[in-house]
Amino acid sequence: MSTDSSSGGKGRFWLIIFIILLVFGGLFLLGFLPRLKHQQARDEATQQESTAKPVVTVLPAKAAPDTTTVTLPADLRSNHETFAFARVNGFVQSWTADIGQRVRKGQVLATIATPEIDQQIAQAQANLSLAQSSYARLTSVSLPGAISKQELDAGKAQYAAQQAVVRQLQAQRGFRQVIAPFNGVVTQRNVEVGTLVTGGNATGTQLFKIEQTDTLRAFVDVPQNFVPSIRRGLRADVLVPEFPNKPFEGRVARDAAALDDQTRTLRTEVQLPNRGARPLRPGVYAQVRFRLPQTAPSVLISANALVPGIDPKVAMVREGRIHFANLTLGRDFGSTIEVTKGLQGGEQLVINPAESLAEGLAVDTKAPPKPKTPAGPPPAKPRPNDPDAPRVSSPVAK
Repeated sequence: MSTDSSSGGKGRFWLIIFIILLVFGGLFLLGFLPRLKHQQARDEATQQESTAKPVVTVLPAKAAPDTTTVTLPADLRSNHETFAFARVNGFVQSWTADIGQRVRKGQVLATIATPEIDQQIAQAQANLSLAQSSYARLTSVSLPGAISKQELDAGKAQYAAQQAVVRQLQAQRGFRQVIAPFNGVVTQRNVEVGTLVTGGNATGTQLFKIEQTDTLRAFVDVPQNFVPSIRRGLRADVLVPEFPNKPFEGRVARDAAALDDQTRTLRTEVQLPNRGARPLRPGVYAQVRFRLPQTAPSVLISANALVPGIDPKVAMVREGRIHFANLTLGRDFGSTIEVTKGLQGGEQLVINPAESLAEGLAVDTKAPPKPKTPAGPPPAKPRPNDPDAPRVSSPVAK
């Protein structure tokens, strides 16, 4: 019995050991085989990645349009404007034109009382009478040799000099009336009856300001890169915030012919007619929008297509391989850049090129993903002709 019991106990022991080994073996296989399969798949993917062509995102270079739109701030002024000053000393006796009143050329704006000049004229006329009498007595002497020719010439000169003094004072007294120099509108009046005025054009002594508002002038400082397209007669739209849907058409009348050496801009004058029921007011904030023709063909590329480095260049895909091209850049429009030399248009350019790209490298291409619409309400649209908006230029005519 003991022998059978011991042999049966050993059999059960080995059976339990076998079952345990079998269970552990199964668990091992269940854990190891998927991991081995995953490792093999990862090795295969790594091998495929190492042997596959890199994929790059490309965008085509586009030929620039024939017209560039640029919007610049402008200073809006009257066609003619001037200050009226007093030419004589005195007191304002009366005035006949107030602000906002239309006046015509030669119209009297104010009259100045000139008591000092009046007294000077009276004294000069008395001296003239005396000089005339003295000269008449000299000429009335008929006795030969009684009056020398020198005395006669001196009397004549004295008489002429007194005449000149009287005419001079009378001419000065003629300036007691302040006259409008041209047809226009009085925009400033700085006098009242009894105001003491002094002849001259010192600052602060102006009596009136007259402006001609039927035609306005918009002065624009055009940056150097747009100057080649500026020409006389070029159409320009004058934009005013108070009339967001009503551009005022004007024309380039003239320019300074030379750039400012400090700002590198060209002073340009745009004239526009200002007649109608709702005319513009000189002095308002305005912008001028030019539609400038291209002076030379160019190409537009994405700003992200430039290869990082000192010299501007791009990586293009041609026949499935990478090729680099050096560029000459023009204007910067923000998200796009103008290229004046190096591209013809239509080239497939790599966007955000990696440093690993090399000349002749075989690649596959894909189009860039469409931009996602941000969550939330859309951003507010900018105000038309916003005075706080920066200078805007666009390669697309609008």
